[in-house]
Amino acid sequence: MADKRTGKKRRLWVWILLAVVVAAGLWLYFSTKDVAQQSLKQEVAQKRDIVTYYSFEGNLIPAEDRVQTAKEALKVKEVYVAEGDRVEKGDALLRGTDGTRIPAAYTGTVETLFVEADDPLQPGSQLCRIVDWEHLEVSVNVDEYDIDALTEGKEGTVYLNALDTAVPGKVTEIGREAVSQGGVSFYPVKFGVDALPNVRSGMSVEVQVLNRQALDAVSLPLTAISYDEYNKPYVLLADGESYRQQQITLGVSDGRNVEVLTGLADGETVYYLSDDLARFFAMRMGMMGQ
Repeated sequence: MADKRTGKKRRLWVWILLAVVVAAGLWLYFSTKDVAQQSLKQEVAQKRDIVTYYSFEGNLIPAEDRVQTAKEALKVKEVYVAEGDRVEKGDALLRGTDGTRIPAAYTGTVETLFVEADDPLQPGSQLCRIVDWEHLEVSVNVDEYDIDALTEGKEGTVYLNALDTAVPGKVTEIGREAVSQGGVSFYPVKFGVDALPNVRSGMSVEVQVLNRQALDAVSLPLTAISYDEYNKPYVLLADGESYRQQQITLGVSDGRNVEVLTGLADGETVYYLSDDLARFFAMRMGMMGQ
């Protein structure tokens, strides 16, 4: 008896669930039909410039930050520079007791001076650290899928987050050896940046490099595009008191608007349902025209 009662209860729950599903389907049918007929929104196709970028993050560092060392043994007679002095490559740094002058090997600011008069030097002894603060660079990691888009000399825009400003940058070096992370290979790429007032080493930056663009292109917001059961894009055009589907071909998208290559002209008005669920059921039930 217990088994029979249990079986009856299970069948009862099955019928209840079926009734709920049917009711929900009918509600969706009629509510969607009402939306399709009364709540269509409209958008006018218009010409826009649609541009997309590659985006990378990194930090500014000096393009040159080197420690210069002695090439031969000598005793320091006189030091010509002090910490904070700017030197050009070839300027004299110091003179030995034998009259030998040691020139700066790099251009920049003498950040740290390691020698003074009467110091004995051996090959490899540190002389000074020279940093070029006027020419900065940012090193970013570019994944293997995007690396072919970059070439030495390609220009980009470097956004300095702390200053809320942008400066031009240019690819100066592309690494050949990849570093693997999470199964994807990344290559180090350096962008050269000319320093500006208030720009400091270590600032976080975002680099943008042009990817694709469609200038003066017929376009629509992405929200105005619908897709059929084969995932092909279309829009609704007015056809008397009803609407018909117009197949279109899409091009470049910036995430908000998309280029329409074929099927639509500048100035045409399209119609769409803003509610995704209603749009789906309206398409399935043939309420959006053919």
